Amino acid sequence: MTRDGRAAREKWDRIYRVRVAGAVPEPARVLAEHAAHLPLGGAALDLACGLGGNALFLARRGLATTAYDISPVALERLAESARAEGLAVAVEARDVVARPPAADGFDVVVVSRFLDRDLVPALMAALRPGGVLFYQTYTVGSATGPSNPAYLLRPGELRLLFGALEPLAYCEDGDQARLVAQRR
Repeated sequence: MTRDGRAAREKWDRIYRVRVAGAVPEPARVLAEHAAHLPLGGAALDLACGLGGNALFLARRGLATTAYDISPVALERLAESARAEGLAVAVEARDVVARPPAADGFDVVVVSRFLDRDLVPALMAALRPGGVLFYQTYTVGSATGPSNPAYLLRPGELRLLFGALEPLAYCEDGDQARLVAQRR
């Protein structure tokens, strides 16, 4: 793990240690509103999963779910939530910037509230043919998102970043952009 990766892990571990214990995270709006685009089975990835609201949602729908996050603290909380519901979620502490997901590994990839533009090609490649991406993150001008503009989308940028995929749904409102897109 790089020095930046270690610093990020420490930062997020501190954040997740103080989150309310027992609180069950909700899935991202893009996933909840467009769940009809989920396949009936297959492999799903919740990338930069945090406490795992998306991972739990996917596992409840019968998908073989993997969750990556840089924070072992968040992953421990996710694993506890999954066990409490009798769900199988494979968790992996992973610096996704240093180690992106493998090509053709997933039928579904979900990313919410995380942006690293350099990962976009790897995210598209991680989808199997016919696979679906659900992506939601903050836009410029967000009052609730990161303050660093490198982690904020410009108007229309999310759709352009994933232009090689077929868009199924796209929306920008408030302070976030949401995209559902399919690998051809």
